[in-house]
Amino acid sequence: MIEQQSVTRSVSSFTREQANTVDIIKELDKLEELVEDSPQIGGRALWVNADRFFVCTNRIRAFLPEEMKRASKLSRDSEKMLQEAQDEVHHTLESARREAERIIEQARAAASEMTARDAVRLKAEEEAARIIAEARQQADQIRRGADQYAREVLAGLDAFLGRILGTVQRGRAKLEQQEAESSVR
Repeated sequence: MIEQQSVTRSVSSFTREQANTVDIIKELDKLEELVEDSPQIGGRALWVNADRFFVCTNRIRAFLPEEMKRASKLSRDSEKMLQEAQDEVHHTLESARREAERIIEQARAAASEMTARDAVRLKAEEEAARIIAEARQQADQIRRGADQYAREVLAGLDAFLGRILGTVQRGRAKLEQQEAESSVR
């Protein structure tokens, strides 16, 4: 125990700057050599130089915490960067989803409006075609009616003129007869 306290005191003077220069692999190799070089029975070390053992372990301890701090900081930084990246991805995906929904809604509204306009246009075209067909039928009926009326009027006029012509011819014939009678007299 006294031996261990003296080693601990000698190692406590070992500074962190010195620990940073220690190659941890070399220190672990030294520990292995201590065990391998010690007297052994049945593969077990009987005696290990405690001073050398504690110097090596204290150097490793002095070195490890700094490395652990760096590794822990790197781990926290990595986790923070990963979380920020995940948040950014989530935000980007959410923005893209909202934009896609907006575009889809606009497309639906435009399609609906175009369909409505097309429906109105088709209905207007159908109505216009119906009105044109009806107007043509009416025009044909009017034309046929007008032609019939004109035939009737002309036939009536022909009959009337025929009577007038008959009257005129009779009147002329009477006048000629009277003139002939008066010239004979």
